[in-house]
Amino acid sequence: MSCYFRQNSDCEITVPTFRTSDSSQSVTFYDINIRVGPIEWIVTRRYKDFDNLNEKLVEEISISKKLLPPKKIVGNKNPTFLEQRRTLLEKYLKELLVFFRIQLPRVLAEFLEFNRYDIVYLLQDLAMHFNENGEDILRTKKELHFSALEVYAISERLNLPCPPESIEHRGKFDFSHVLDFCSQLTIIQITPVKGSDDTFGNDYNTVDVPIGRSNIIPKNLKFNLNAFRNLICLKIFAIPSENIIDIALLKPSLQKICVHNTTITSINQVLLCDDVHKNTSIDIPSTEDVSLNRPSSNMSTSLIKTSVTTNRTWHNITELDFTSNLLTQIDESIRTVPQIRVLSLEQNRLRNIKNLAELPHLQVLNLSINLIADCNDWHLELGNLVTLNLSQNKLKSIRGLRKLLSLVNLDISCNLIDDLEEVDNVASLPLLETLRLTGNPLASSVDYRPRVLSRFHDRASEIVLDSEKGTQQELDTALVLSAILISRLRQKPQQ
Repeated sequence: MSCYFRQNSDCEITVPTFRTSDSSQSVTFYDINIRVGPIEWIVTRRYKDFDNLNEKLVEEISISKKLLPPKKIVGNKNPTFLEQRRTLLEKYLKELLVFFRIQLPRVLAEFLEFNRYDIVYLLQDLAMHFNENGEDILRTKKELHFSALEVYAISERLNLPCPPESIEHRGKFDFSHVLDFCSQLTIIQITPVKGSDDTFGNDYNTVDVPIGRSNIIPKNLKFNLNAFRNLICLKIFAIPSENIIDIALLKPSLQKICVHNTTITSINQVLLCDDVHKNTSIDIPSTEDVSLNRPSSNMSTSLIKTSVTTNRTWHNITELDFTSNLLTQIDESIRTVPQIRVLSLEQNRLRNIKNLAELPHLQVLNLSINLIADCNDWHLELGNLVTLNLSQNKLKSIRGLRKLLSLVNLDISCNLIDDLEEVDNVASLPLLETLRLTGNPLASSVDYRPRVLSRFHDRASEIVLDSEKGTQQELDTALVLSAILISRLRQKPQQ
């Protein structure tokens, strides 16, 4: 991202080409190339736009009106004339940059789209927006969607000395409006770019695509979130975790982290990103260490000092949502969120679970749309779980769930379960109230609903199966089937 305030001595502007439209009015457009340091972008303007710019500069800044090449009514579509005009327009812009070497007036900055690609001028737009609309936004909800470019600009601006301000840049354009607004936000969403709705730009492929007509790549924009010290929820879409610097600064307030549509393969790439991406030695505290707020006992002296100064535990996080990533494991870093209650790992590449046994407060776990084929002895990992979503996996058996005694809600829809006896593994769970089995081979069998409900015996009327309680007819059939089943069970010992 450019910074004209710092790099005005390394700035270049050219008008290399022009083109005439094929429409009946035959309008001529001039491509303007702007370079500030290593950042480049292209702006397209008509001569009419140049003329409007010049009038405003003459009126507001009192530059000479003769700087701009004059209009020509006859012969203004002649290629020779257009080439001459292109050269003169380039000269005009170069003279303006010399004249405004320290700071660009707003009208020129907007004409050249500095307010889209330059730190200072982009933040002036944000400052004006927050000055005019900030109270209304915060009154309805303290949440806002930022692009990677915007949070990068805020992060970098905090490291800049105050740029010189003209009279027009005071008041509504002041950076203090941005800082004041950001400090009051409790929820932010960050995406590579922003579009007409919140879903635009959320594909992780967009981090490698230049922004607009510039050479700025979102993936290269590393930022901190120092301006957002009161965040409760951080939502990240498609932004690489290594782009976030010093995420630990958010630990005192953050309660929820959402990371979607990224290429992360391990949870530690988010929870320990300050360490992982700086190649710092990582030591995960045990539950006892966390409760006593002490470094792990197996750490060397040097690592103990690191752990004391940089506590890796997220004491206030109660919810993590890592939907739609490339996670292949639940690594040990999950233990750094000992208070977590809700964990969503939907649409990843998980084949099993681990490292959850030391999360005593975990109540809701979403593992839908993964690659899980078995759930052996999951009660050892999920002792206090209330809600479990295992839909759209590869399960044939749910025997490993038979000891989840606190389970109330279970979704195992769209798996490979074809044996009715598998239902017995969860029918004996004392607190189970809702069960989803639709989408399994079992669900296509004759009298599927009453046959499943019959496995719950006296509790059949209490069970919500596939979002519906049993009808009276289904419950009557289930009662008969239950009696037959009980009779068979009693006869087995005699046989």
